Amino acid sequence: MLRIPTRHLLFVNGILWTAIGTKIALIGIKAYQSLEVIPWWFFLLSAVVFAGFWFMFTGVVRKYAARIMAMTEPKTSIFKTFSLKGYLIIAFMITLGITLKRIPQVPDTFIAWFYCGLGPGLLSAGLRFILRWWKARPARERQVSGAR
Repeated sequence: MLRIPTRHLLFVNGILWTAIGTKIALIGIKAYQSLEVIPWWFFLLSAVVFAGFWFMFTGVVRKYAARIMAMTEPKTSIFKTFSLKGYLIIAFMITLGITLKRIPQVPDTFIAWFYCGLGPGLLSAGLRFILRWWKARPARERQVSGAR
């Protein structure tokens, strides 16, 4: 099992969420580019989807960051980050995303505005994990990096 220093779990989660968010946003952008005409309200829909996921992921980041910060062992498996329920939700969302992209009846118009809202929502959650990791660094690390 892959074990890393527990103090870096927030950073690892941040990188993963940021990478996934970027990939999904790029799929949405590619779908937007394939459209001949883009109604202005598609961008509004993307913003609404982003706002919804931003609020949802704010709670997720808070919950799992607290879970990580409560871990006391020096090294932890990266798989201990989420609970079983969290992994089931992630599996469901991945399956749903792949299914939506693969069903020919789901138009690129939907993929464009939905993925351009979801992707930045995930990316912002990743950045919040990284920010929490940055703020939680031990005082000694902060002094060393600040002295450079």
